[in-house]
Amino acid sequence: MRRTFATALLLSACAGPPPPPNPPYAPRPVVELGRWQVWIGGEPVGLLLQLEIRDPGGPLPFYRIQDLQGRWLGHASVHGRFSRRVPFEDQEQDLGVWPMARGVAHLFAAETPAELRPVAVEAVLRPSEAGRR
Repeated sequence: MRRTFATALLLSACAGPPPPPNPPYAPRPVVELGRWQVWIGGEPVGLLLQLEIRDPGGPLPFYRIQDLQGRWLGHASVHGRFSRRVPFEDQEQDLGVWPMARGVAHLFAAETPAELRPVAVEAVLRPSEAGRR
């Protein structure tokens, strides 16, 4: 009887759902909340993306700045702290706190503030959706 109970207990432990991933190391979904086309000197030069990490402890919003080829130039916090992405380096270069248009222009090495024109996120065809159409 004891052996049967122990066997049943072991089998039920194996058949249960796997434990949830360890929260500090689990991947988090990232969603796009907004998008602006960056214009400098009357020419489009890149994009400003407003993103949010959906963390169990609360949403973590940030901005990513990229050129027209989709290369990441840097990031900005919601408080206006900008950093430049440095290829092959673990850390980004801190550029300080700037108003959004000025900080974005700084990443593009422009002397004048950037003009940010909103783009409807729904209108953007994402690469993962292109194969479905």
